[in-house]
Amino acid sequence: MDNLPSFNQKRKTENGKRSLLLALDTATEKGSLALSAADRLLAEISLDSPGTYLQHLLPAVEELLRTARRSLKEISAIAVSQGPGNFTGLRIGLATAKGLAWALDRPLVAVSTLEALAAQVPGQPQPTAVIMDAKREEVYLGFFVYPGKLPEAISEPQRLPVAALPARLQPPLLLTGPGLNAYEEFLKKHLSPAIAWAPPEVRHPRAKTIARLGRCRLEQGLTLAPEQLVPAYLRPAL
Repeated sequence: MDNLPSFNQKRKTENGKRSLLLALDTATEKGSLALSAADRLLAEISLDSPGTYLQHLLPAVEELLRTARRSLKEISAIAVSQGPGNFTGLRIGLATAKGLAWALDRPLVAVSTLEALAAQVPGQPQPTAVIMDAKREEVYLGFFVYPGKLPEAISEPQRLPVAALPARLQPPLLLTGPGLNAYEEFLKKHLSPAIAWAPPEVRHPRAKTIARLGRCRLEQGLTLAPEQLVPAYLRPAL
């Protein structure tokens, strides 16, 4: 989804790279929050229980701020993982980000979860395919290249059956994303051994990556009004 200009755009970065940015990611079963200033990560908290995001997300924001010795009013902008991903998790994360943006009157930026996953394997000479589990034997798939500091999408994200992946995934290619864990046996059986796999520790989105990409979007003035922010589901709700 193209980001639309908002009432916050004229403010652009407020304090620029020195601003305090809160990032939220609840797109998968491994959620997280991060607080950053400039290119420095101040604090990050993991949320590994997706069924309790509703109860634990706001308390985790408070804990994050305490850890960094900052206050809620010091937050200059909010970045959130927009999806695709878990239906309920995305709703909770986006609703929380929108509520904080409204309450604090702060800029809001959305980051594609697929882009964030591609950003966690920087500097790749070959294209990167990001695979996320969409349930019901389906996946979300996005292709990226990394020509500079940020990944660039080279195709529209899509949802397709797992069985259709081998025809789409040809070397040279690097695979990443939590879908590798969900369908590892099938993929290793049907894909070329020349295709590289990202290490397991970078296959889930991280809020610190959402913060980094969100800050780039913020500096470009790519902000949203809260009412403009909608999840990128790529499928109807189950």
